[in-house]
Amino acid sequence: MNSKDGLLSIGEMAKLTGAGIQALRYYERKNILKPAYVDSYSGYRYYSLEQSYFVDIITVCVELGIPLKELKGLFESEDPAVLSNFFLKNKETAEKKIKILKIGLSLMSKALKKLEINKPYKIRQIHAREIPEKFYYVKPCGYSIRNINRIKQLLELQKQMKAEFDINGIEEQLVLLEYGFLCEYSPRGIEYYVFTEIPKCLANESTKTIPSGTYFFRQDMNNKIEDAPAIFEQHITNKDYFFVIEVEELISGKSRLNKPIHELRLITF
Repeated sequence: MNSKDGLLSIGEMAKLTGAGIQALRYYERKNILKPAYVDSYSGYRYYSLEQSYFVDIITVCVELGIPLKELKGLFESEDPAVLSNFFLKNKETAEKKIKILKIGLSLMSKALKKLEINKPYKIRQIHAREIPEKFYYVKPCGYSIRNINRIKQLLELQKQMKAEFDINGIEEQLVLLEYGFLCEYSPRGIEYYVFTEIPKCLANESTKTIPSGTYFFRQDMNNKIEDAPAIFEQHITNKDYFFVIEVEELISGKSRLNKPIHELRLITF
């Protein structure tokens, strides 16, 4: 093409695509996208309208972290297989990126919600709040947990849960879920469980369902589930069946992330 008639200046192309003049110059230097016409007298660059589509492709590739060297010669290629392989490969890259972004968005949203929920409550005091229905994947750990390796128990349960369930496609639902210990008090005695929260869609016979309701809870740096009867003494009088749950509240706004708050909940029926 030897005329600038019907072409866009580099500034106009930058405005149309949002790519920026410096970016367009960089793509030219790297032999990825050359202007349709360069004025030999002024040195001004001009682009055809259809090249805006190429700029869009380059921009998407940059956002996906695809090396620009993979684009060299792509727009001049007349081999359908080359184009097909490029777009197929990077469609998979885009899908992986979307998956990661969904997980990240879910994490940020849940973290903000946790901070908002915990804002009104003071530590070392018993409060009441509405807690939504939860589903805990559990494993019995006997009649006492004073001498067990808690971290080992939690890690083993996480491994067991991932082996049992197909979590493909629901990874964003698994971020910032609760884990901890559950103590079931009943006329039969006291039983302890290690648990990890799961989405409702994974609930099965290995799951304990904690119904929604208004429950008492207490946050402290050193709360332990074994201390619950003393902490909630006045709330369990004349009750022979209840749960106590111990979770680490990682995002409470009341401590550093590396020193989580322990929260004890009393679940009565």
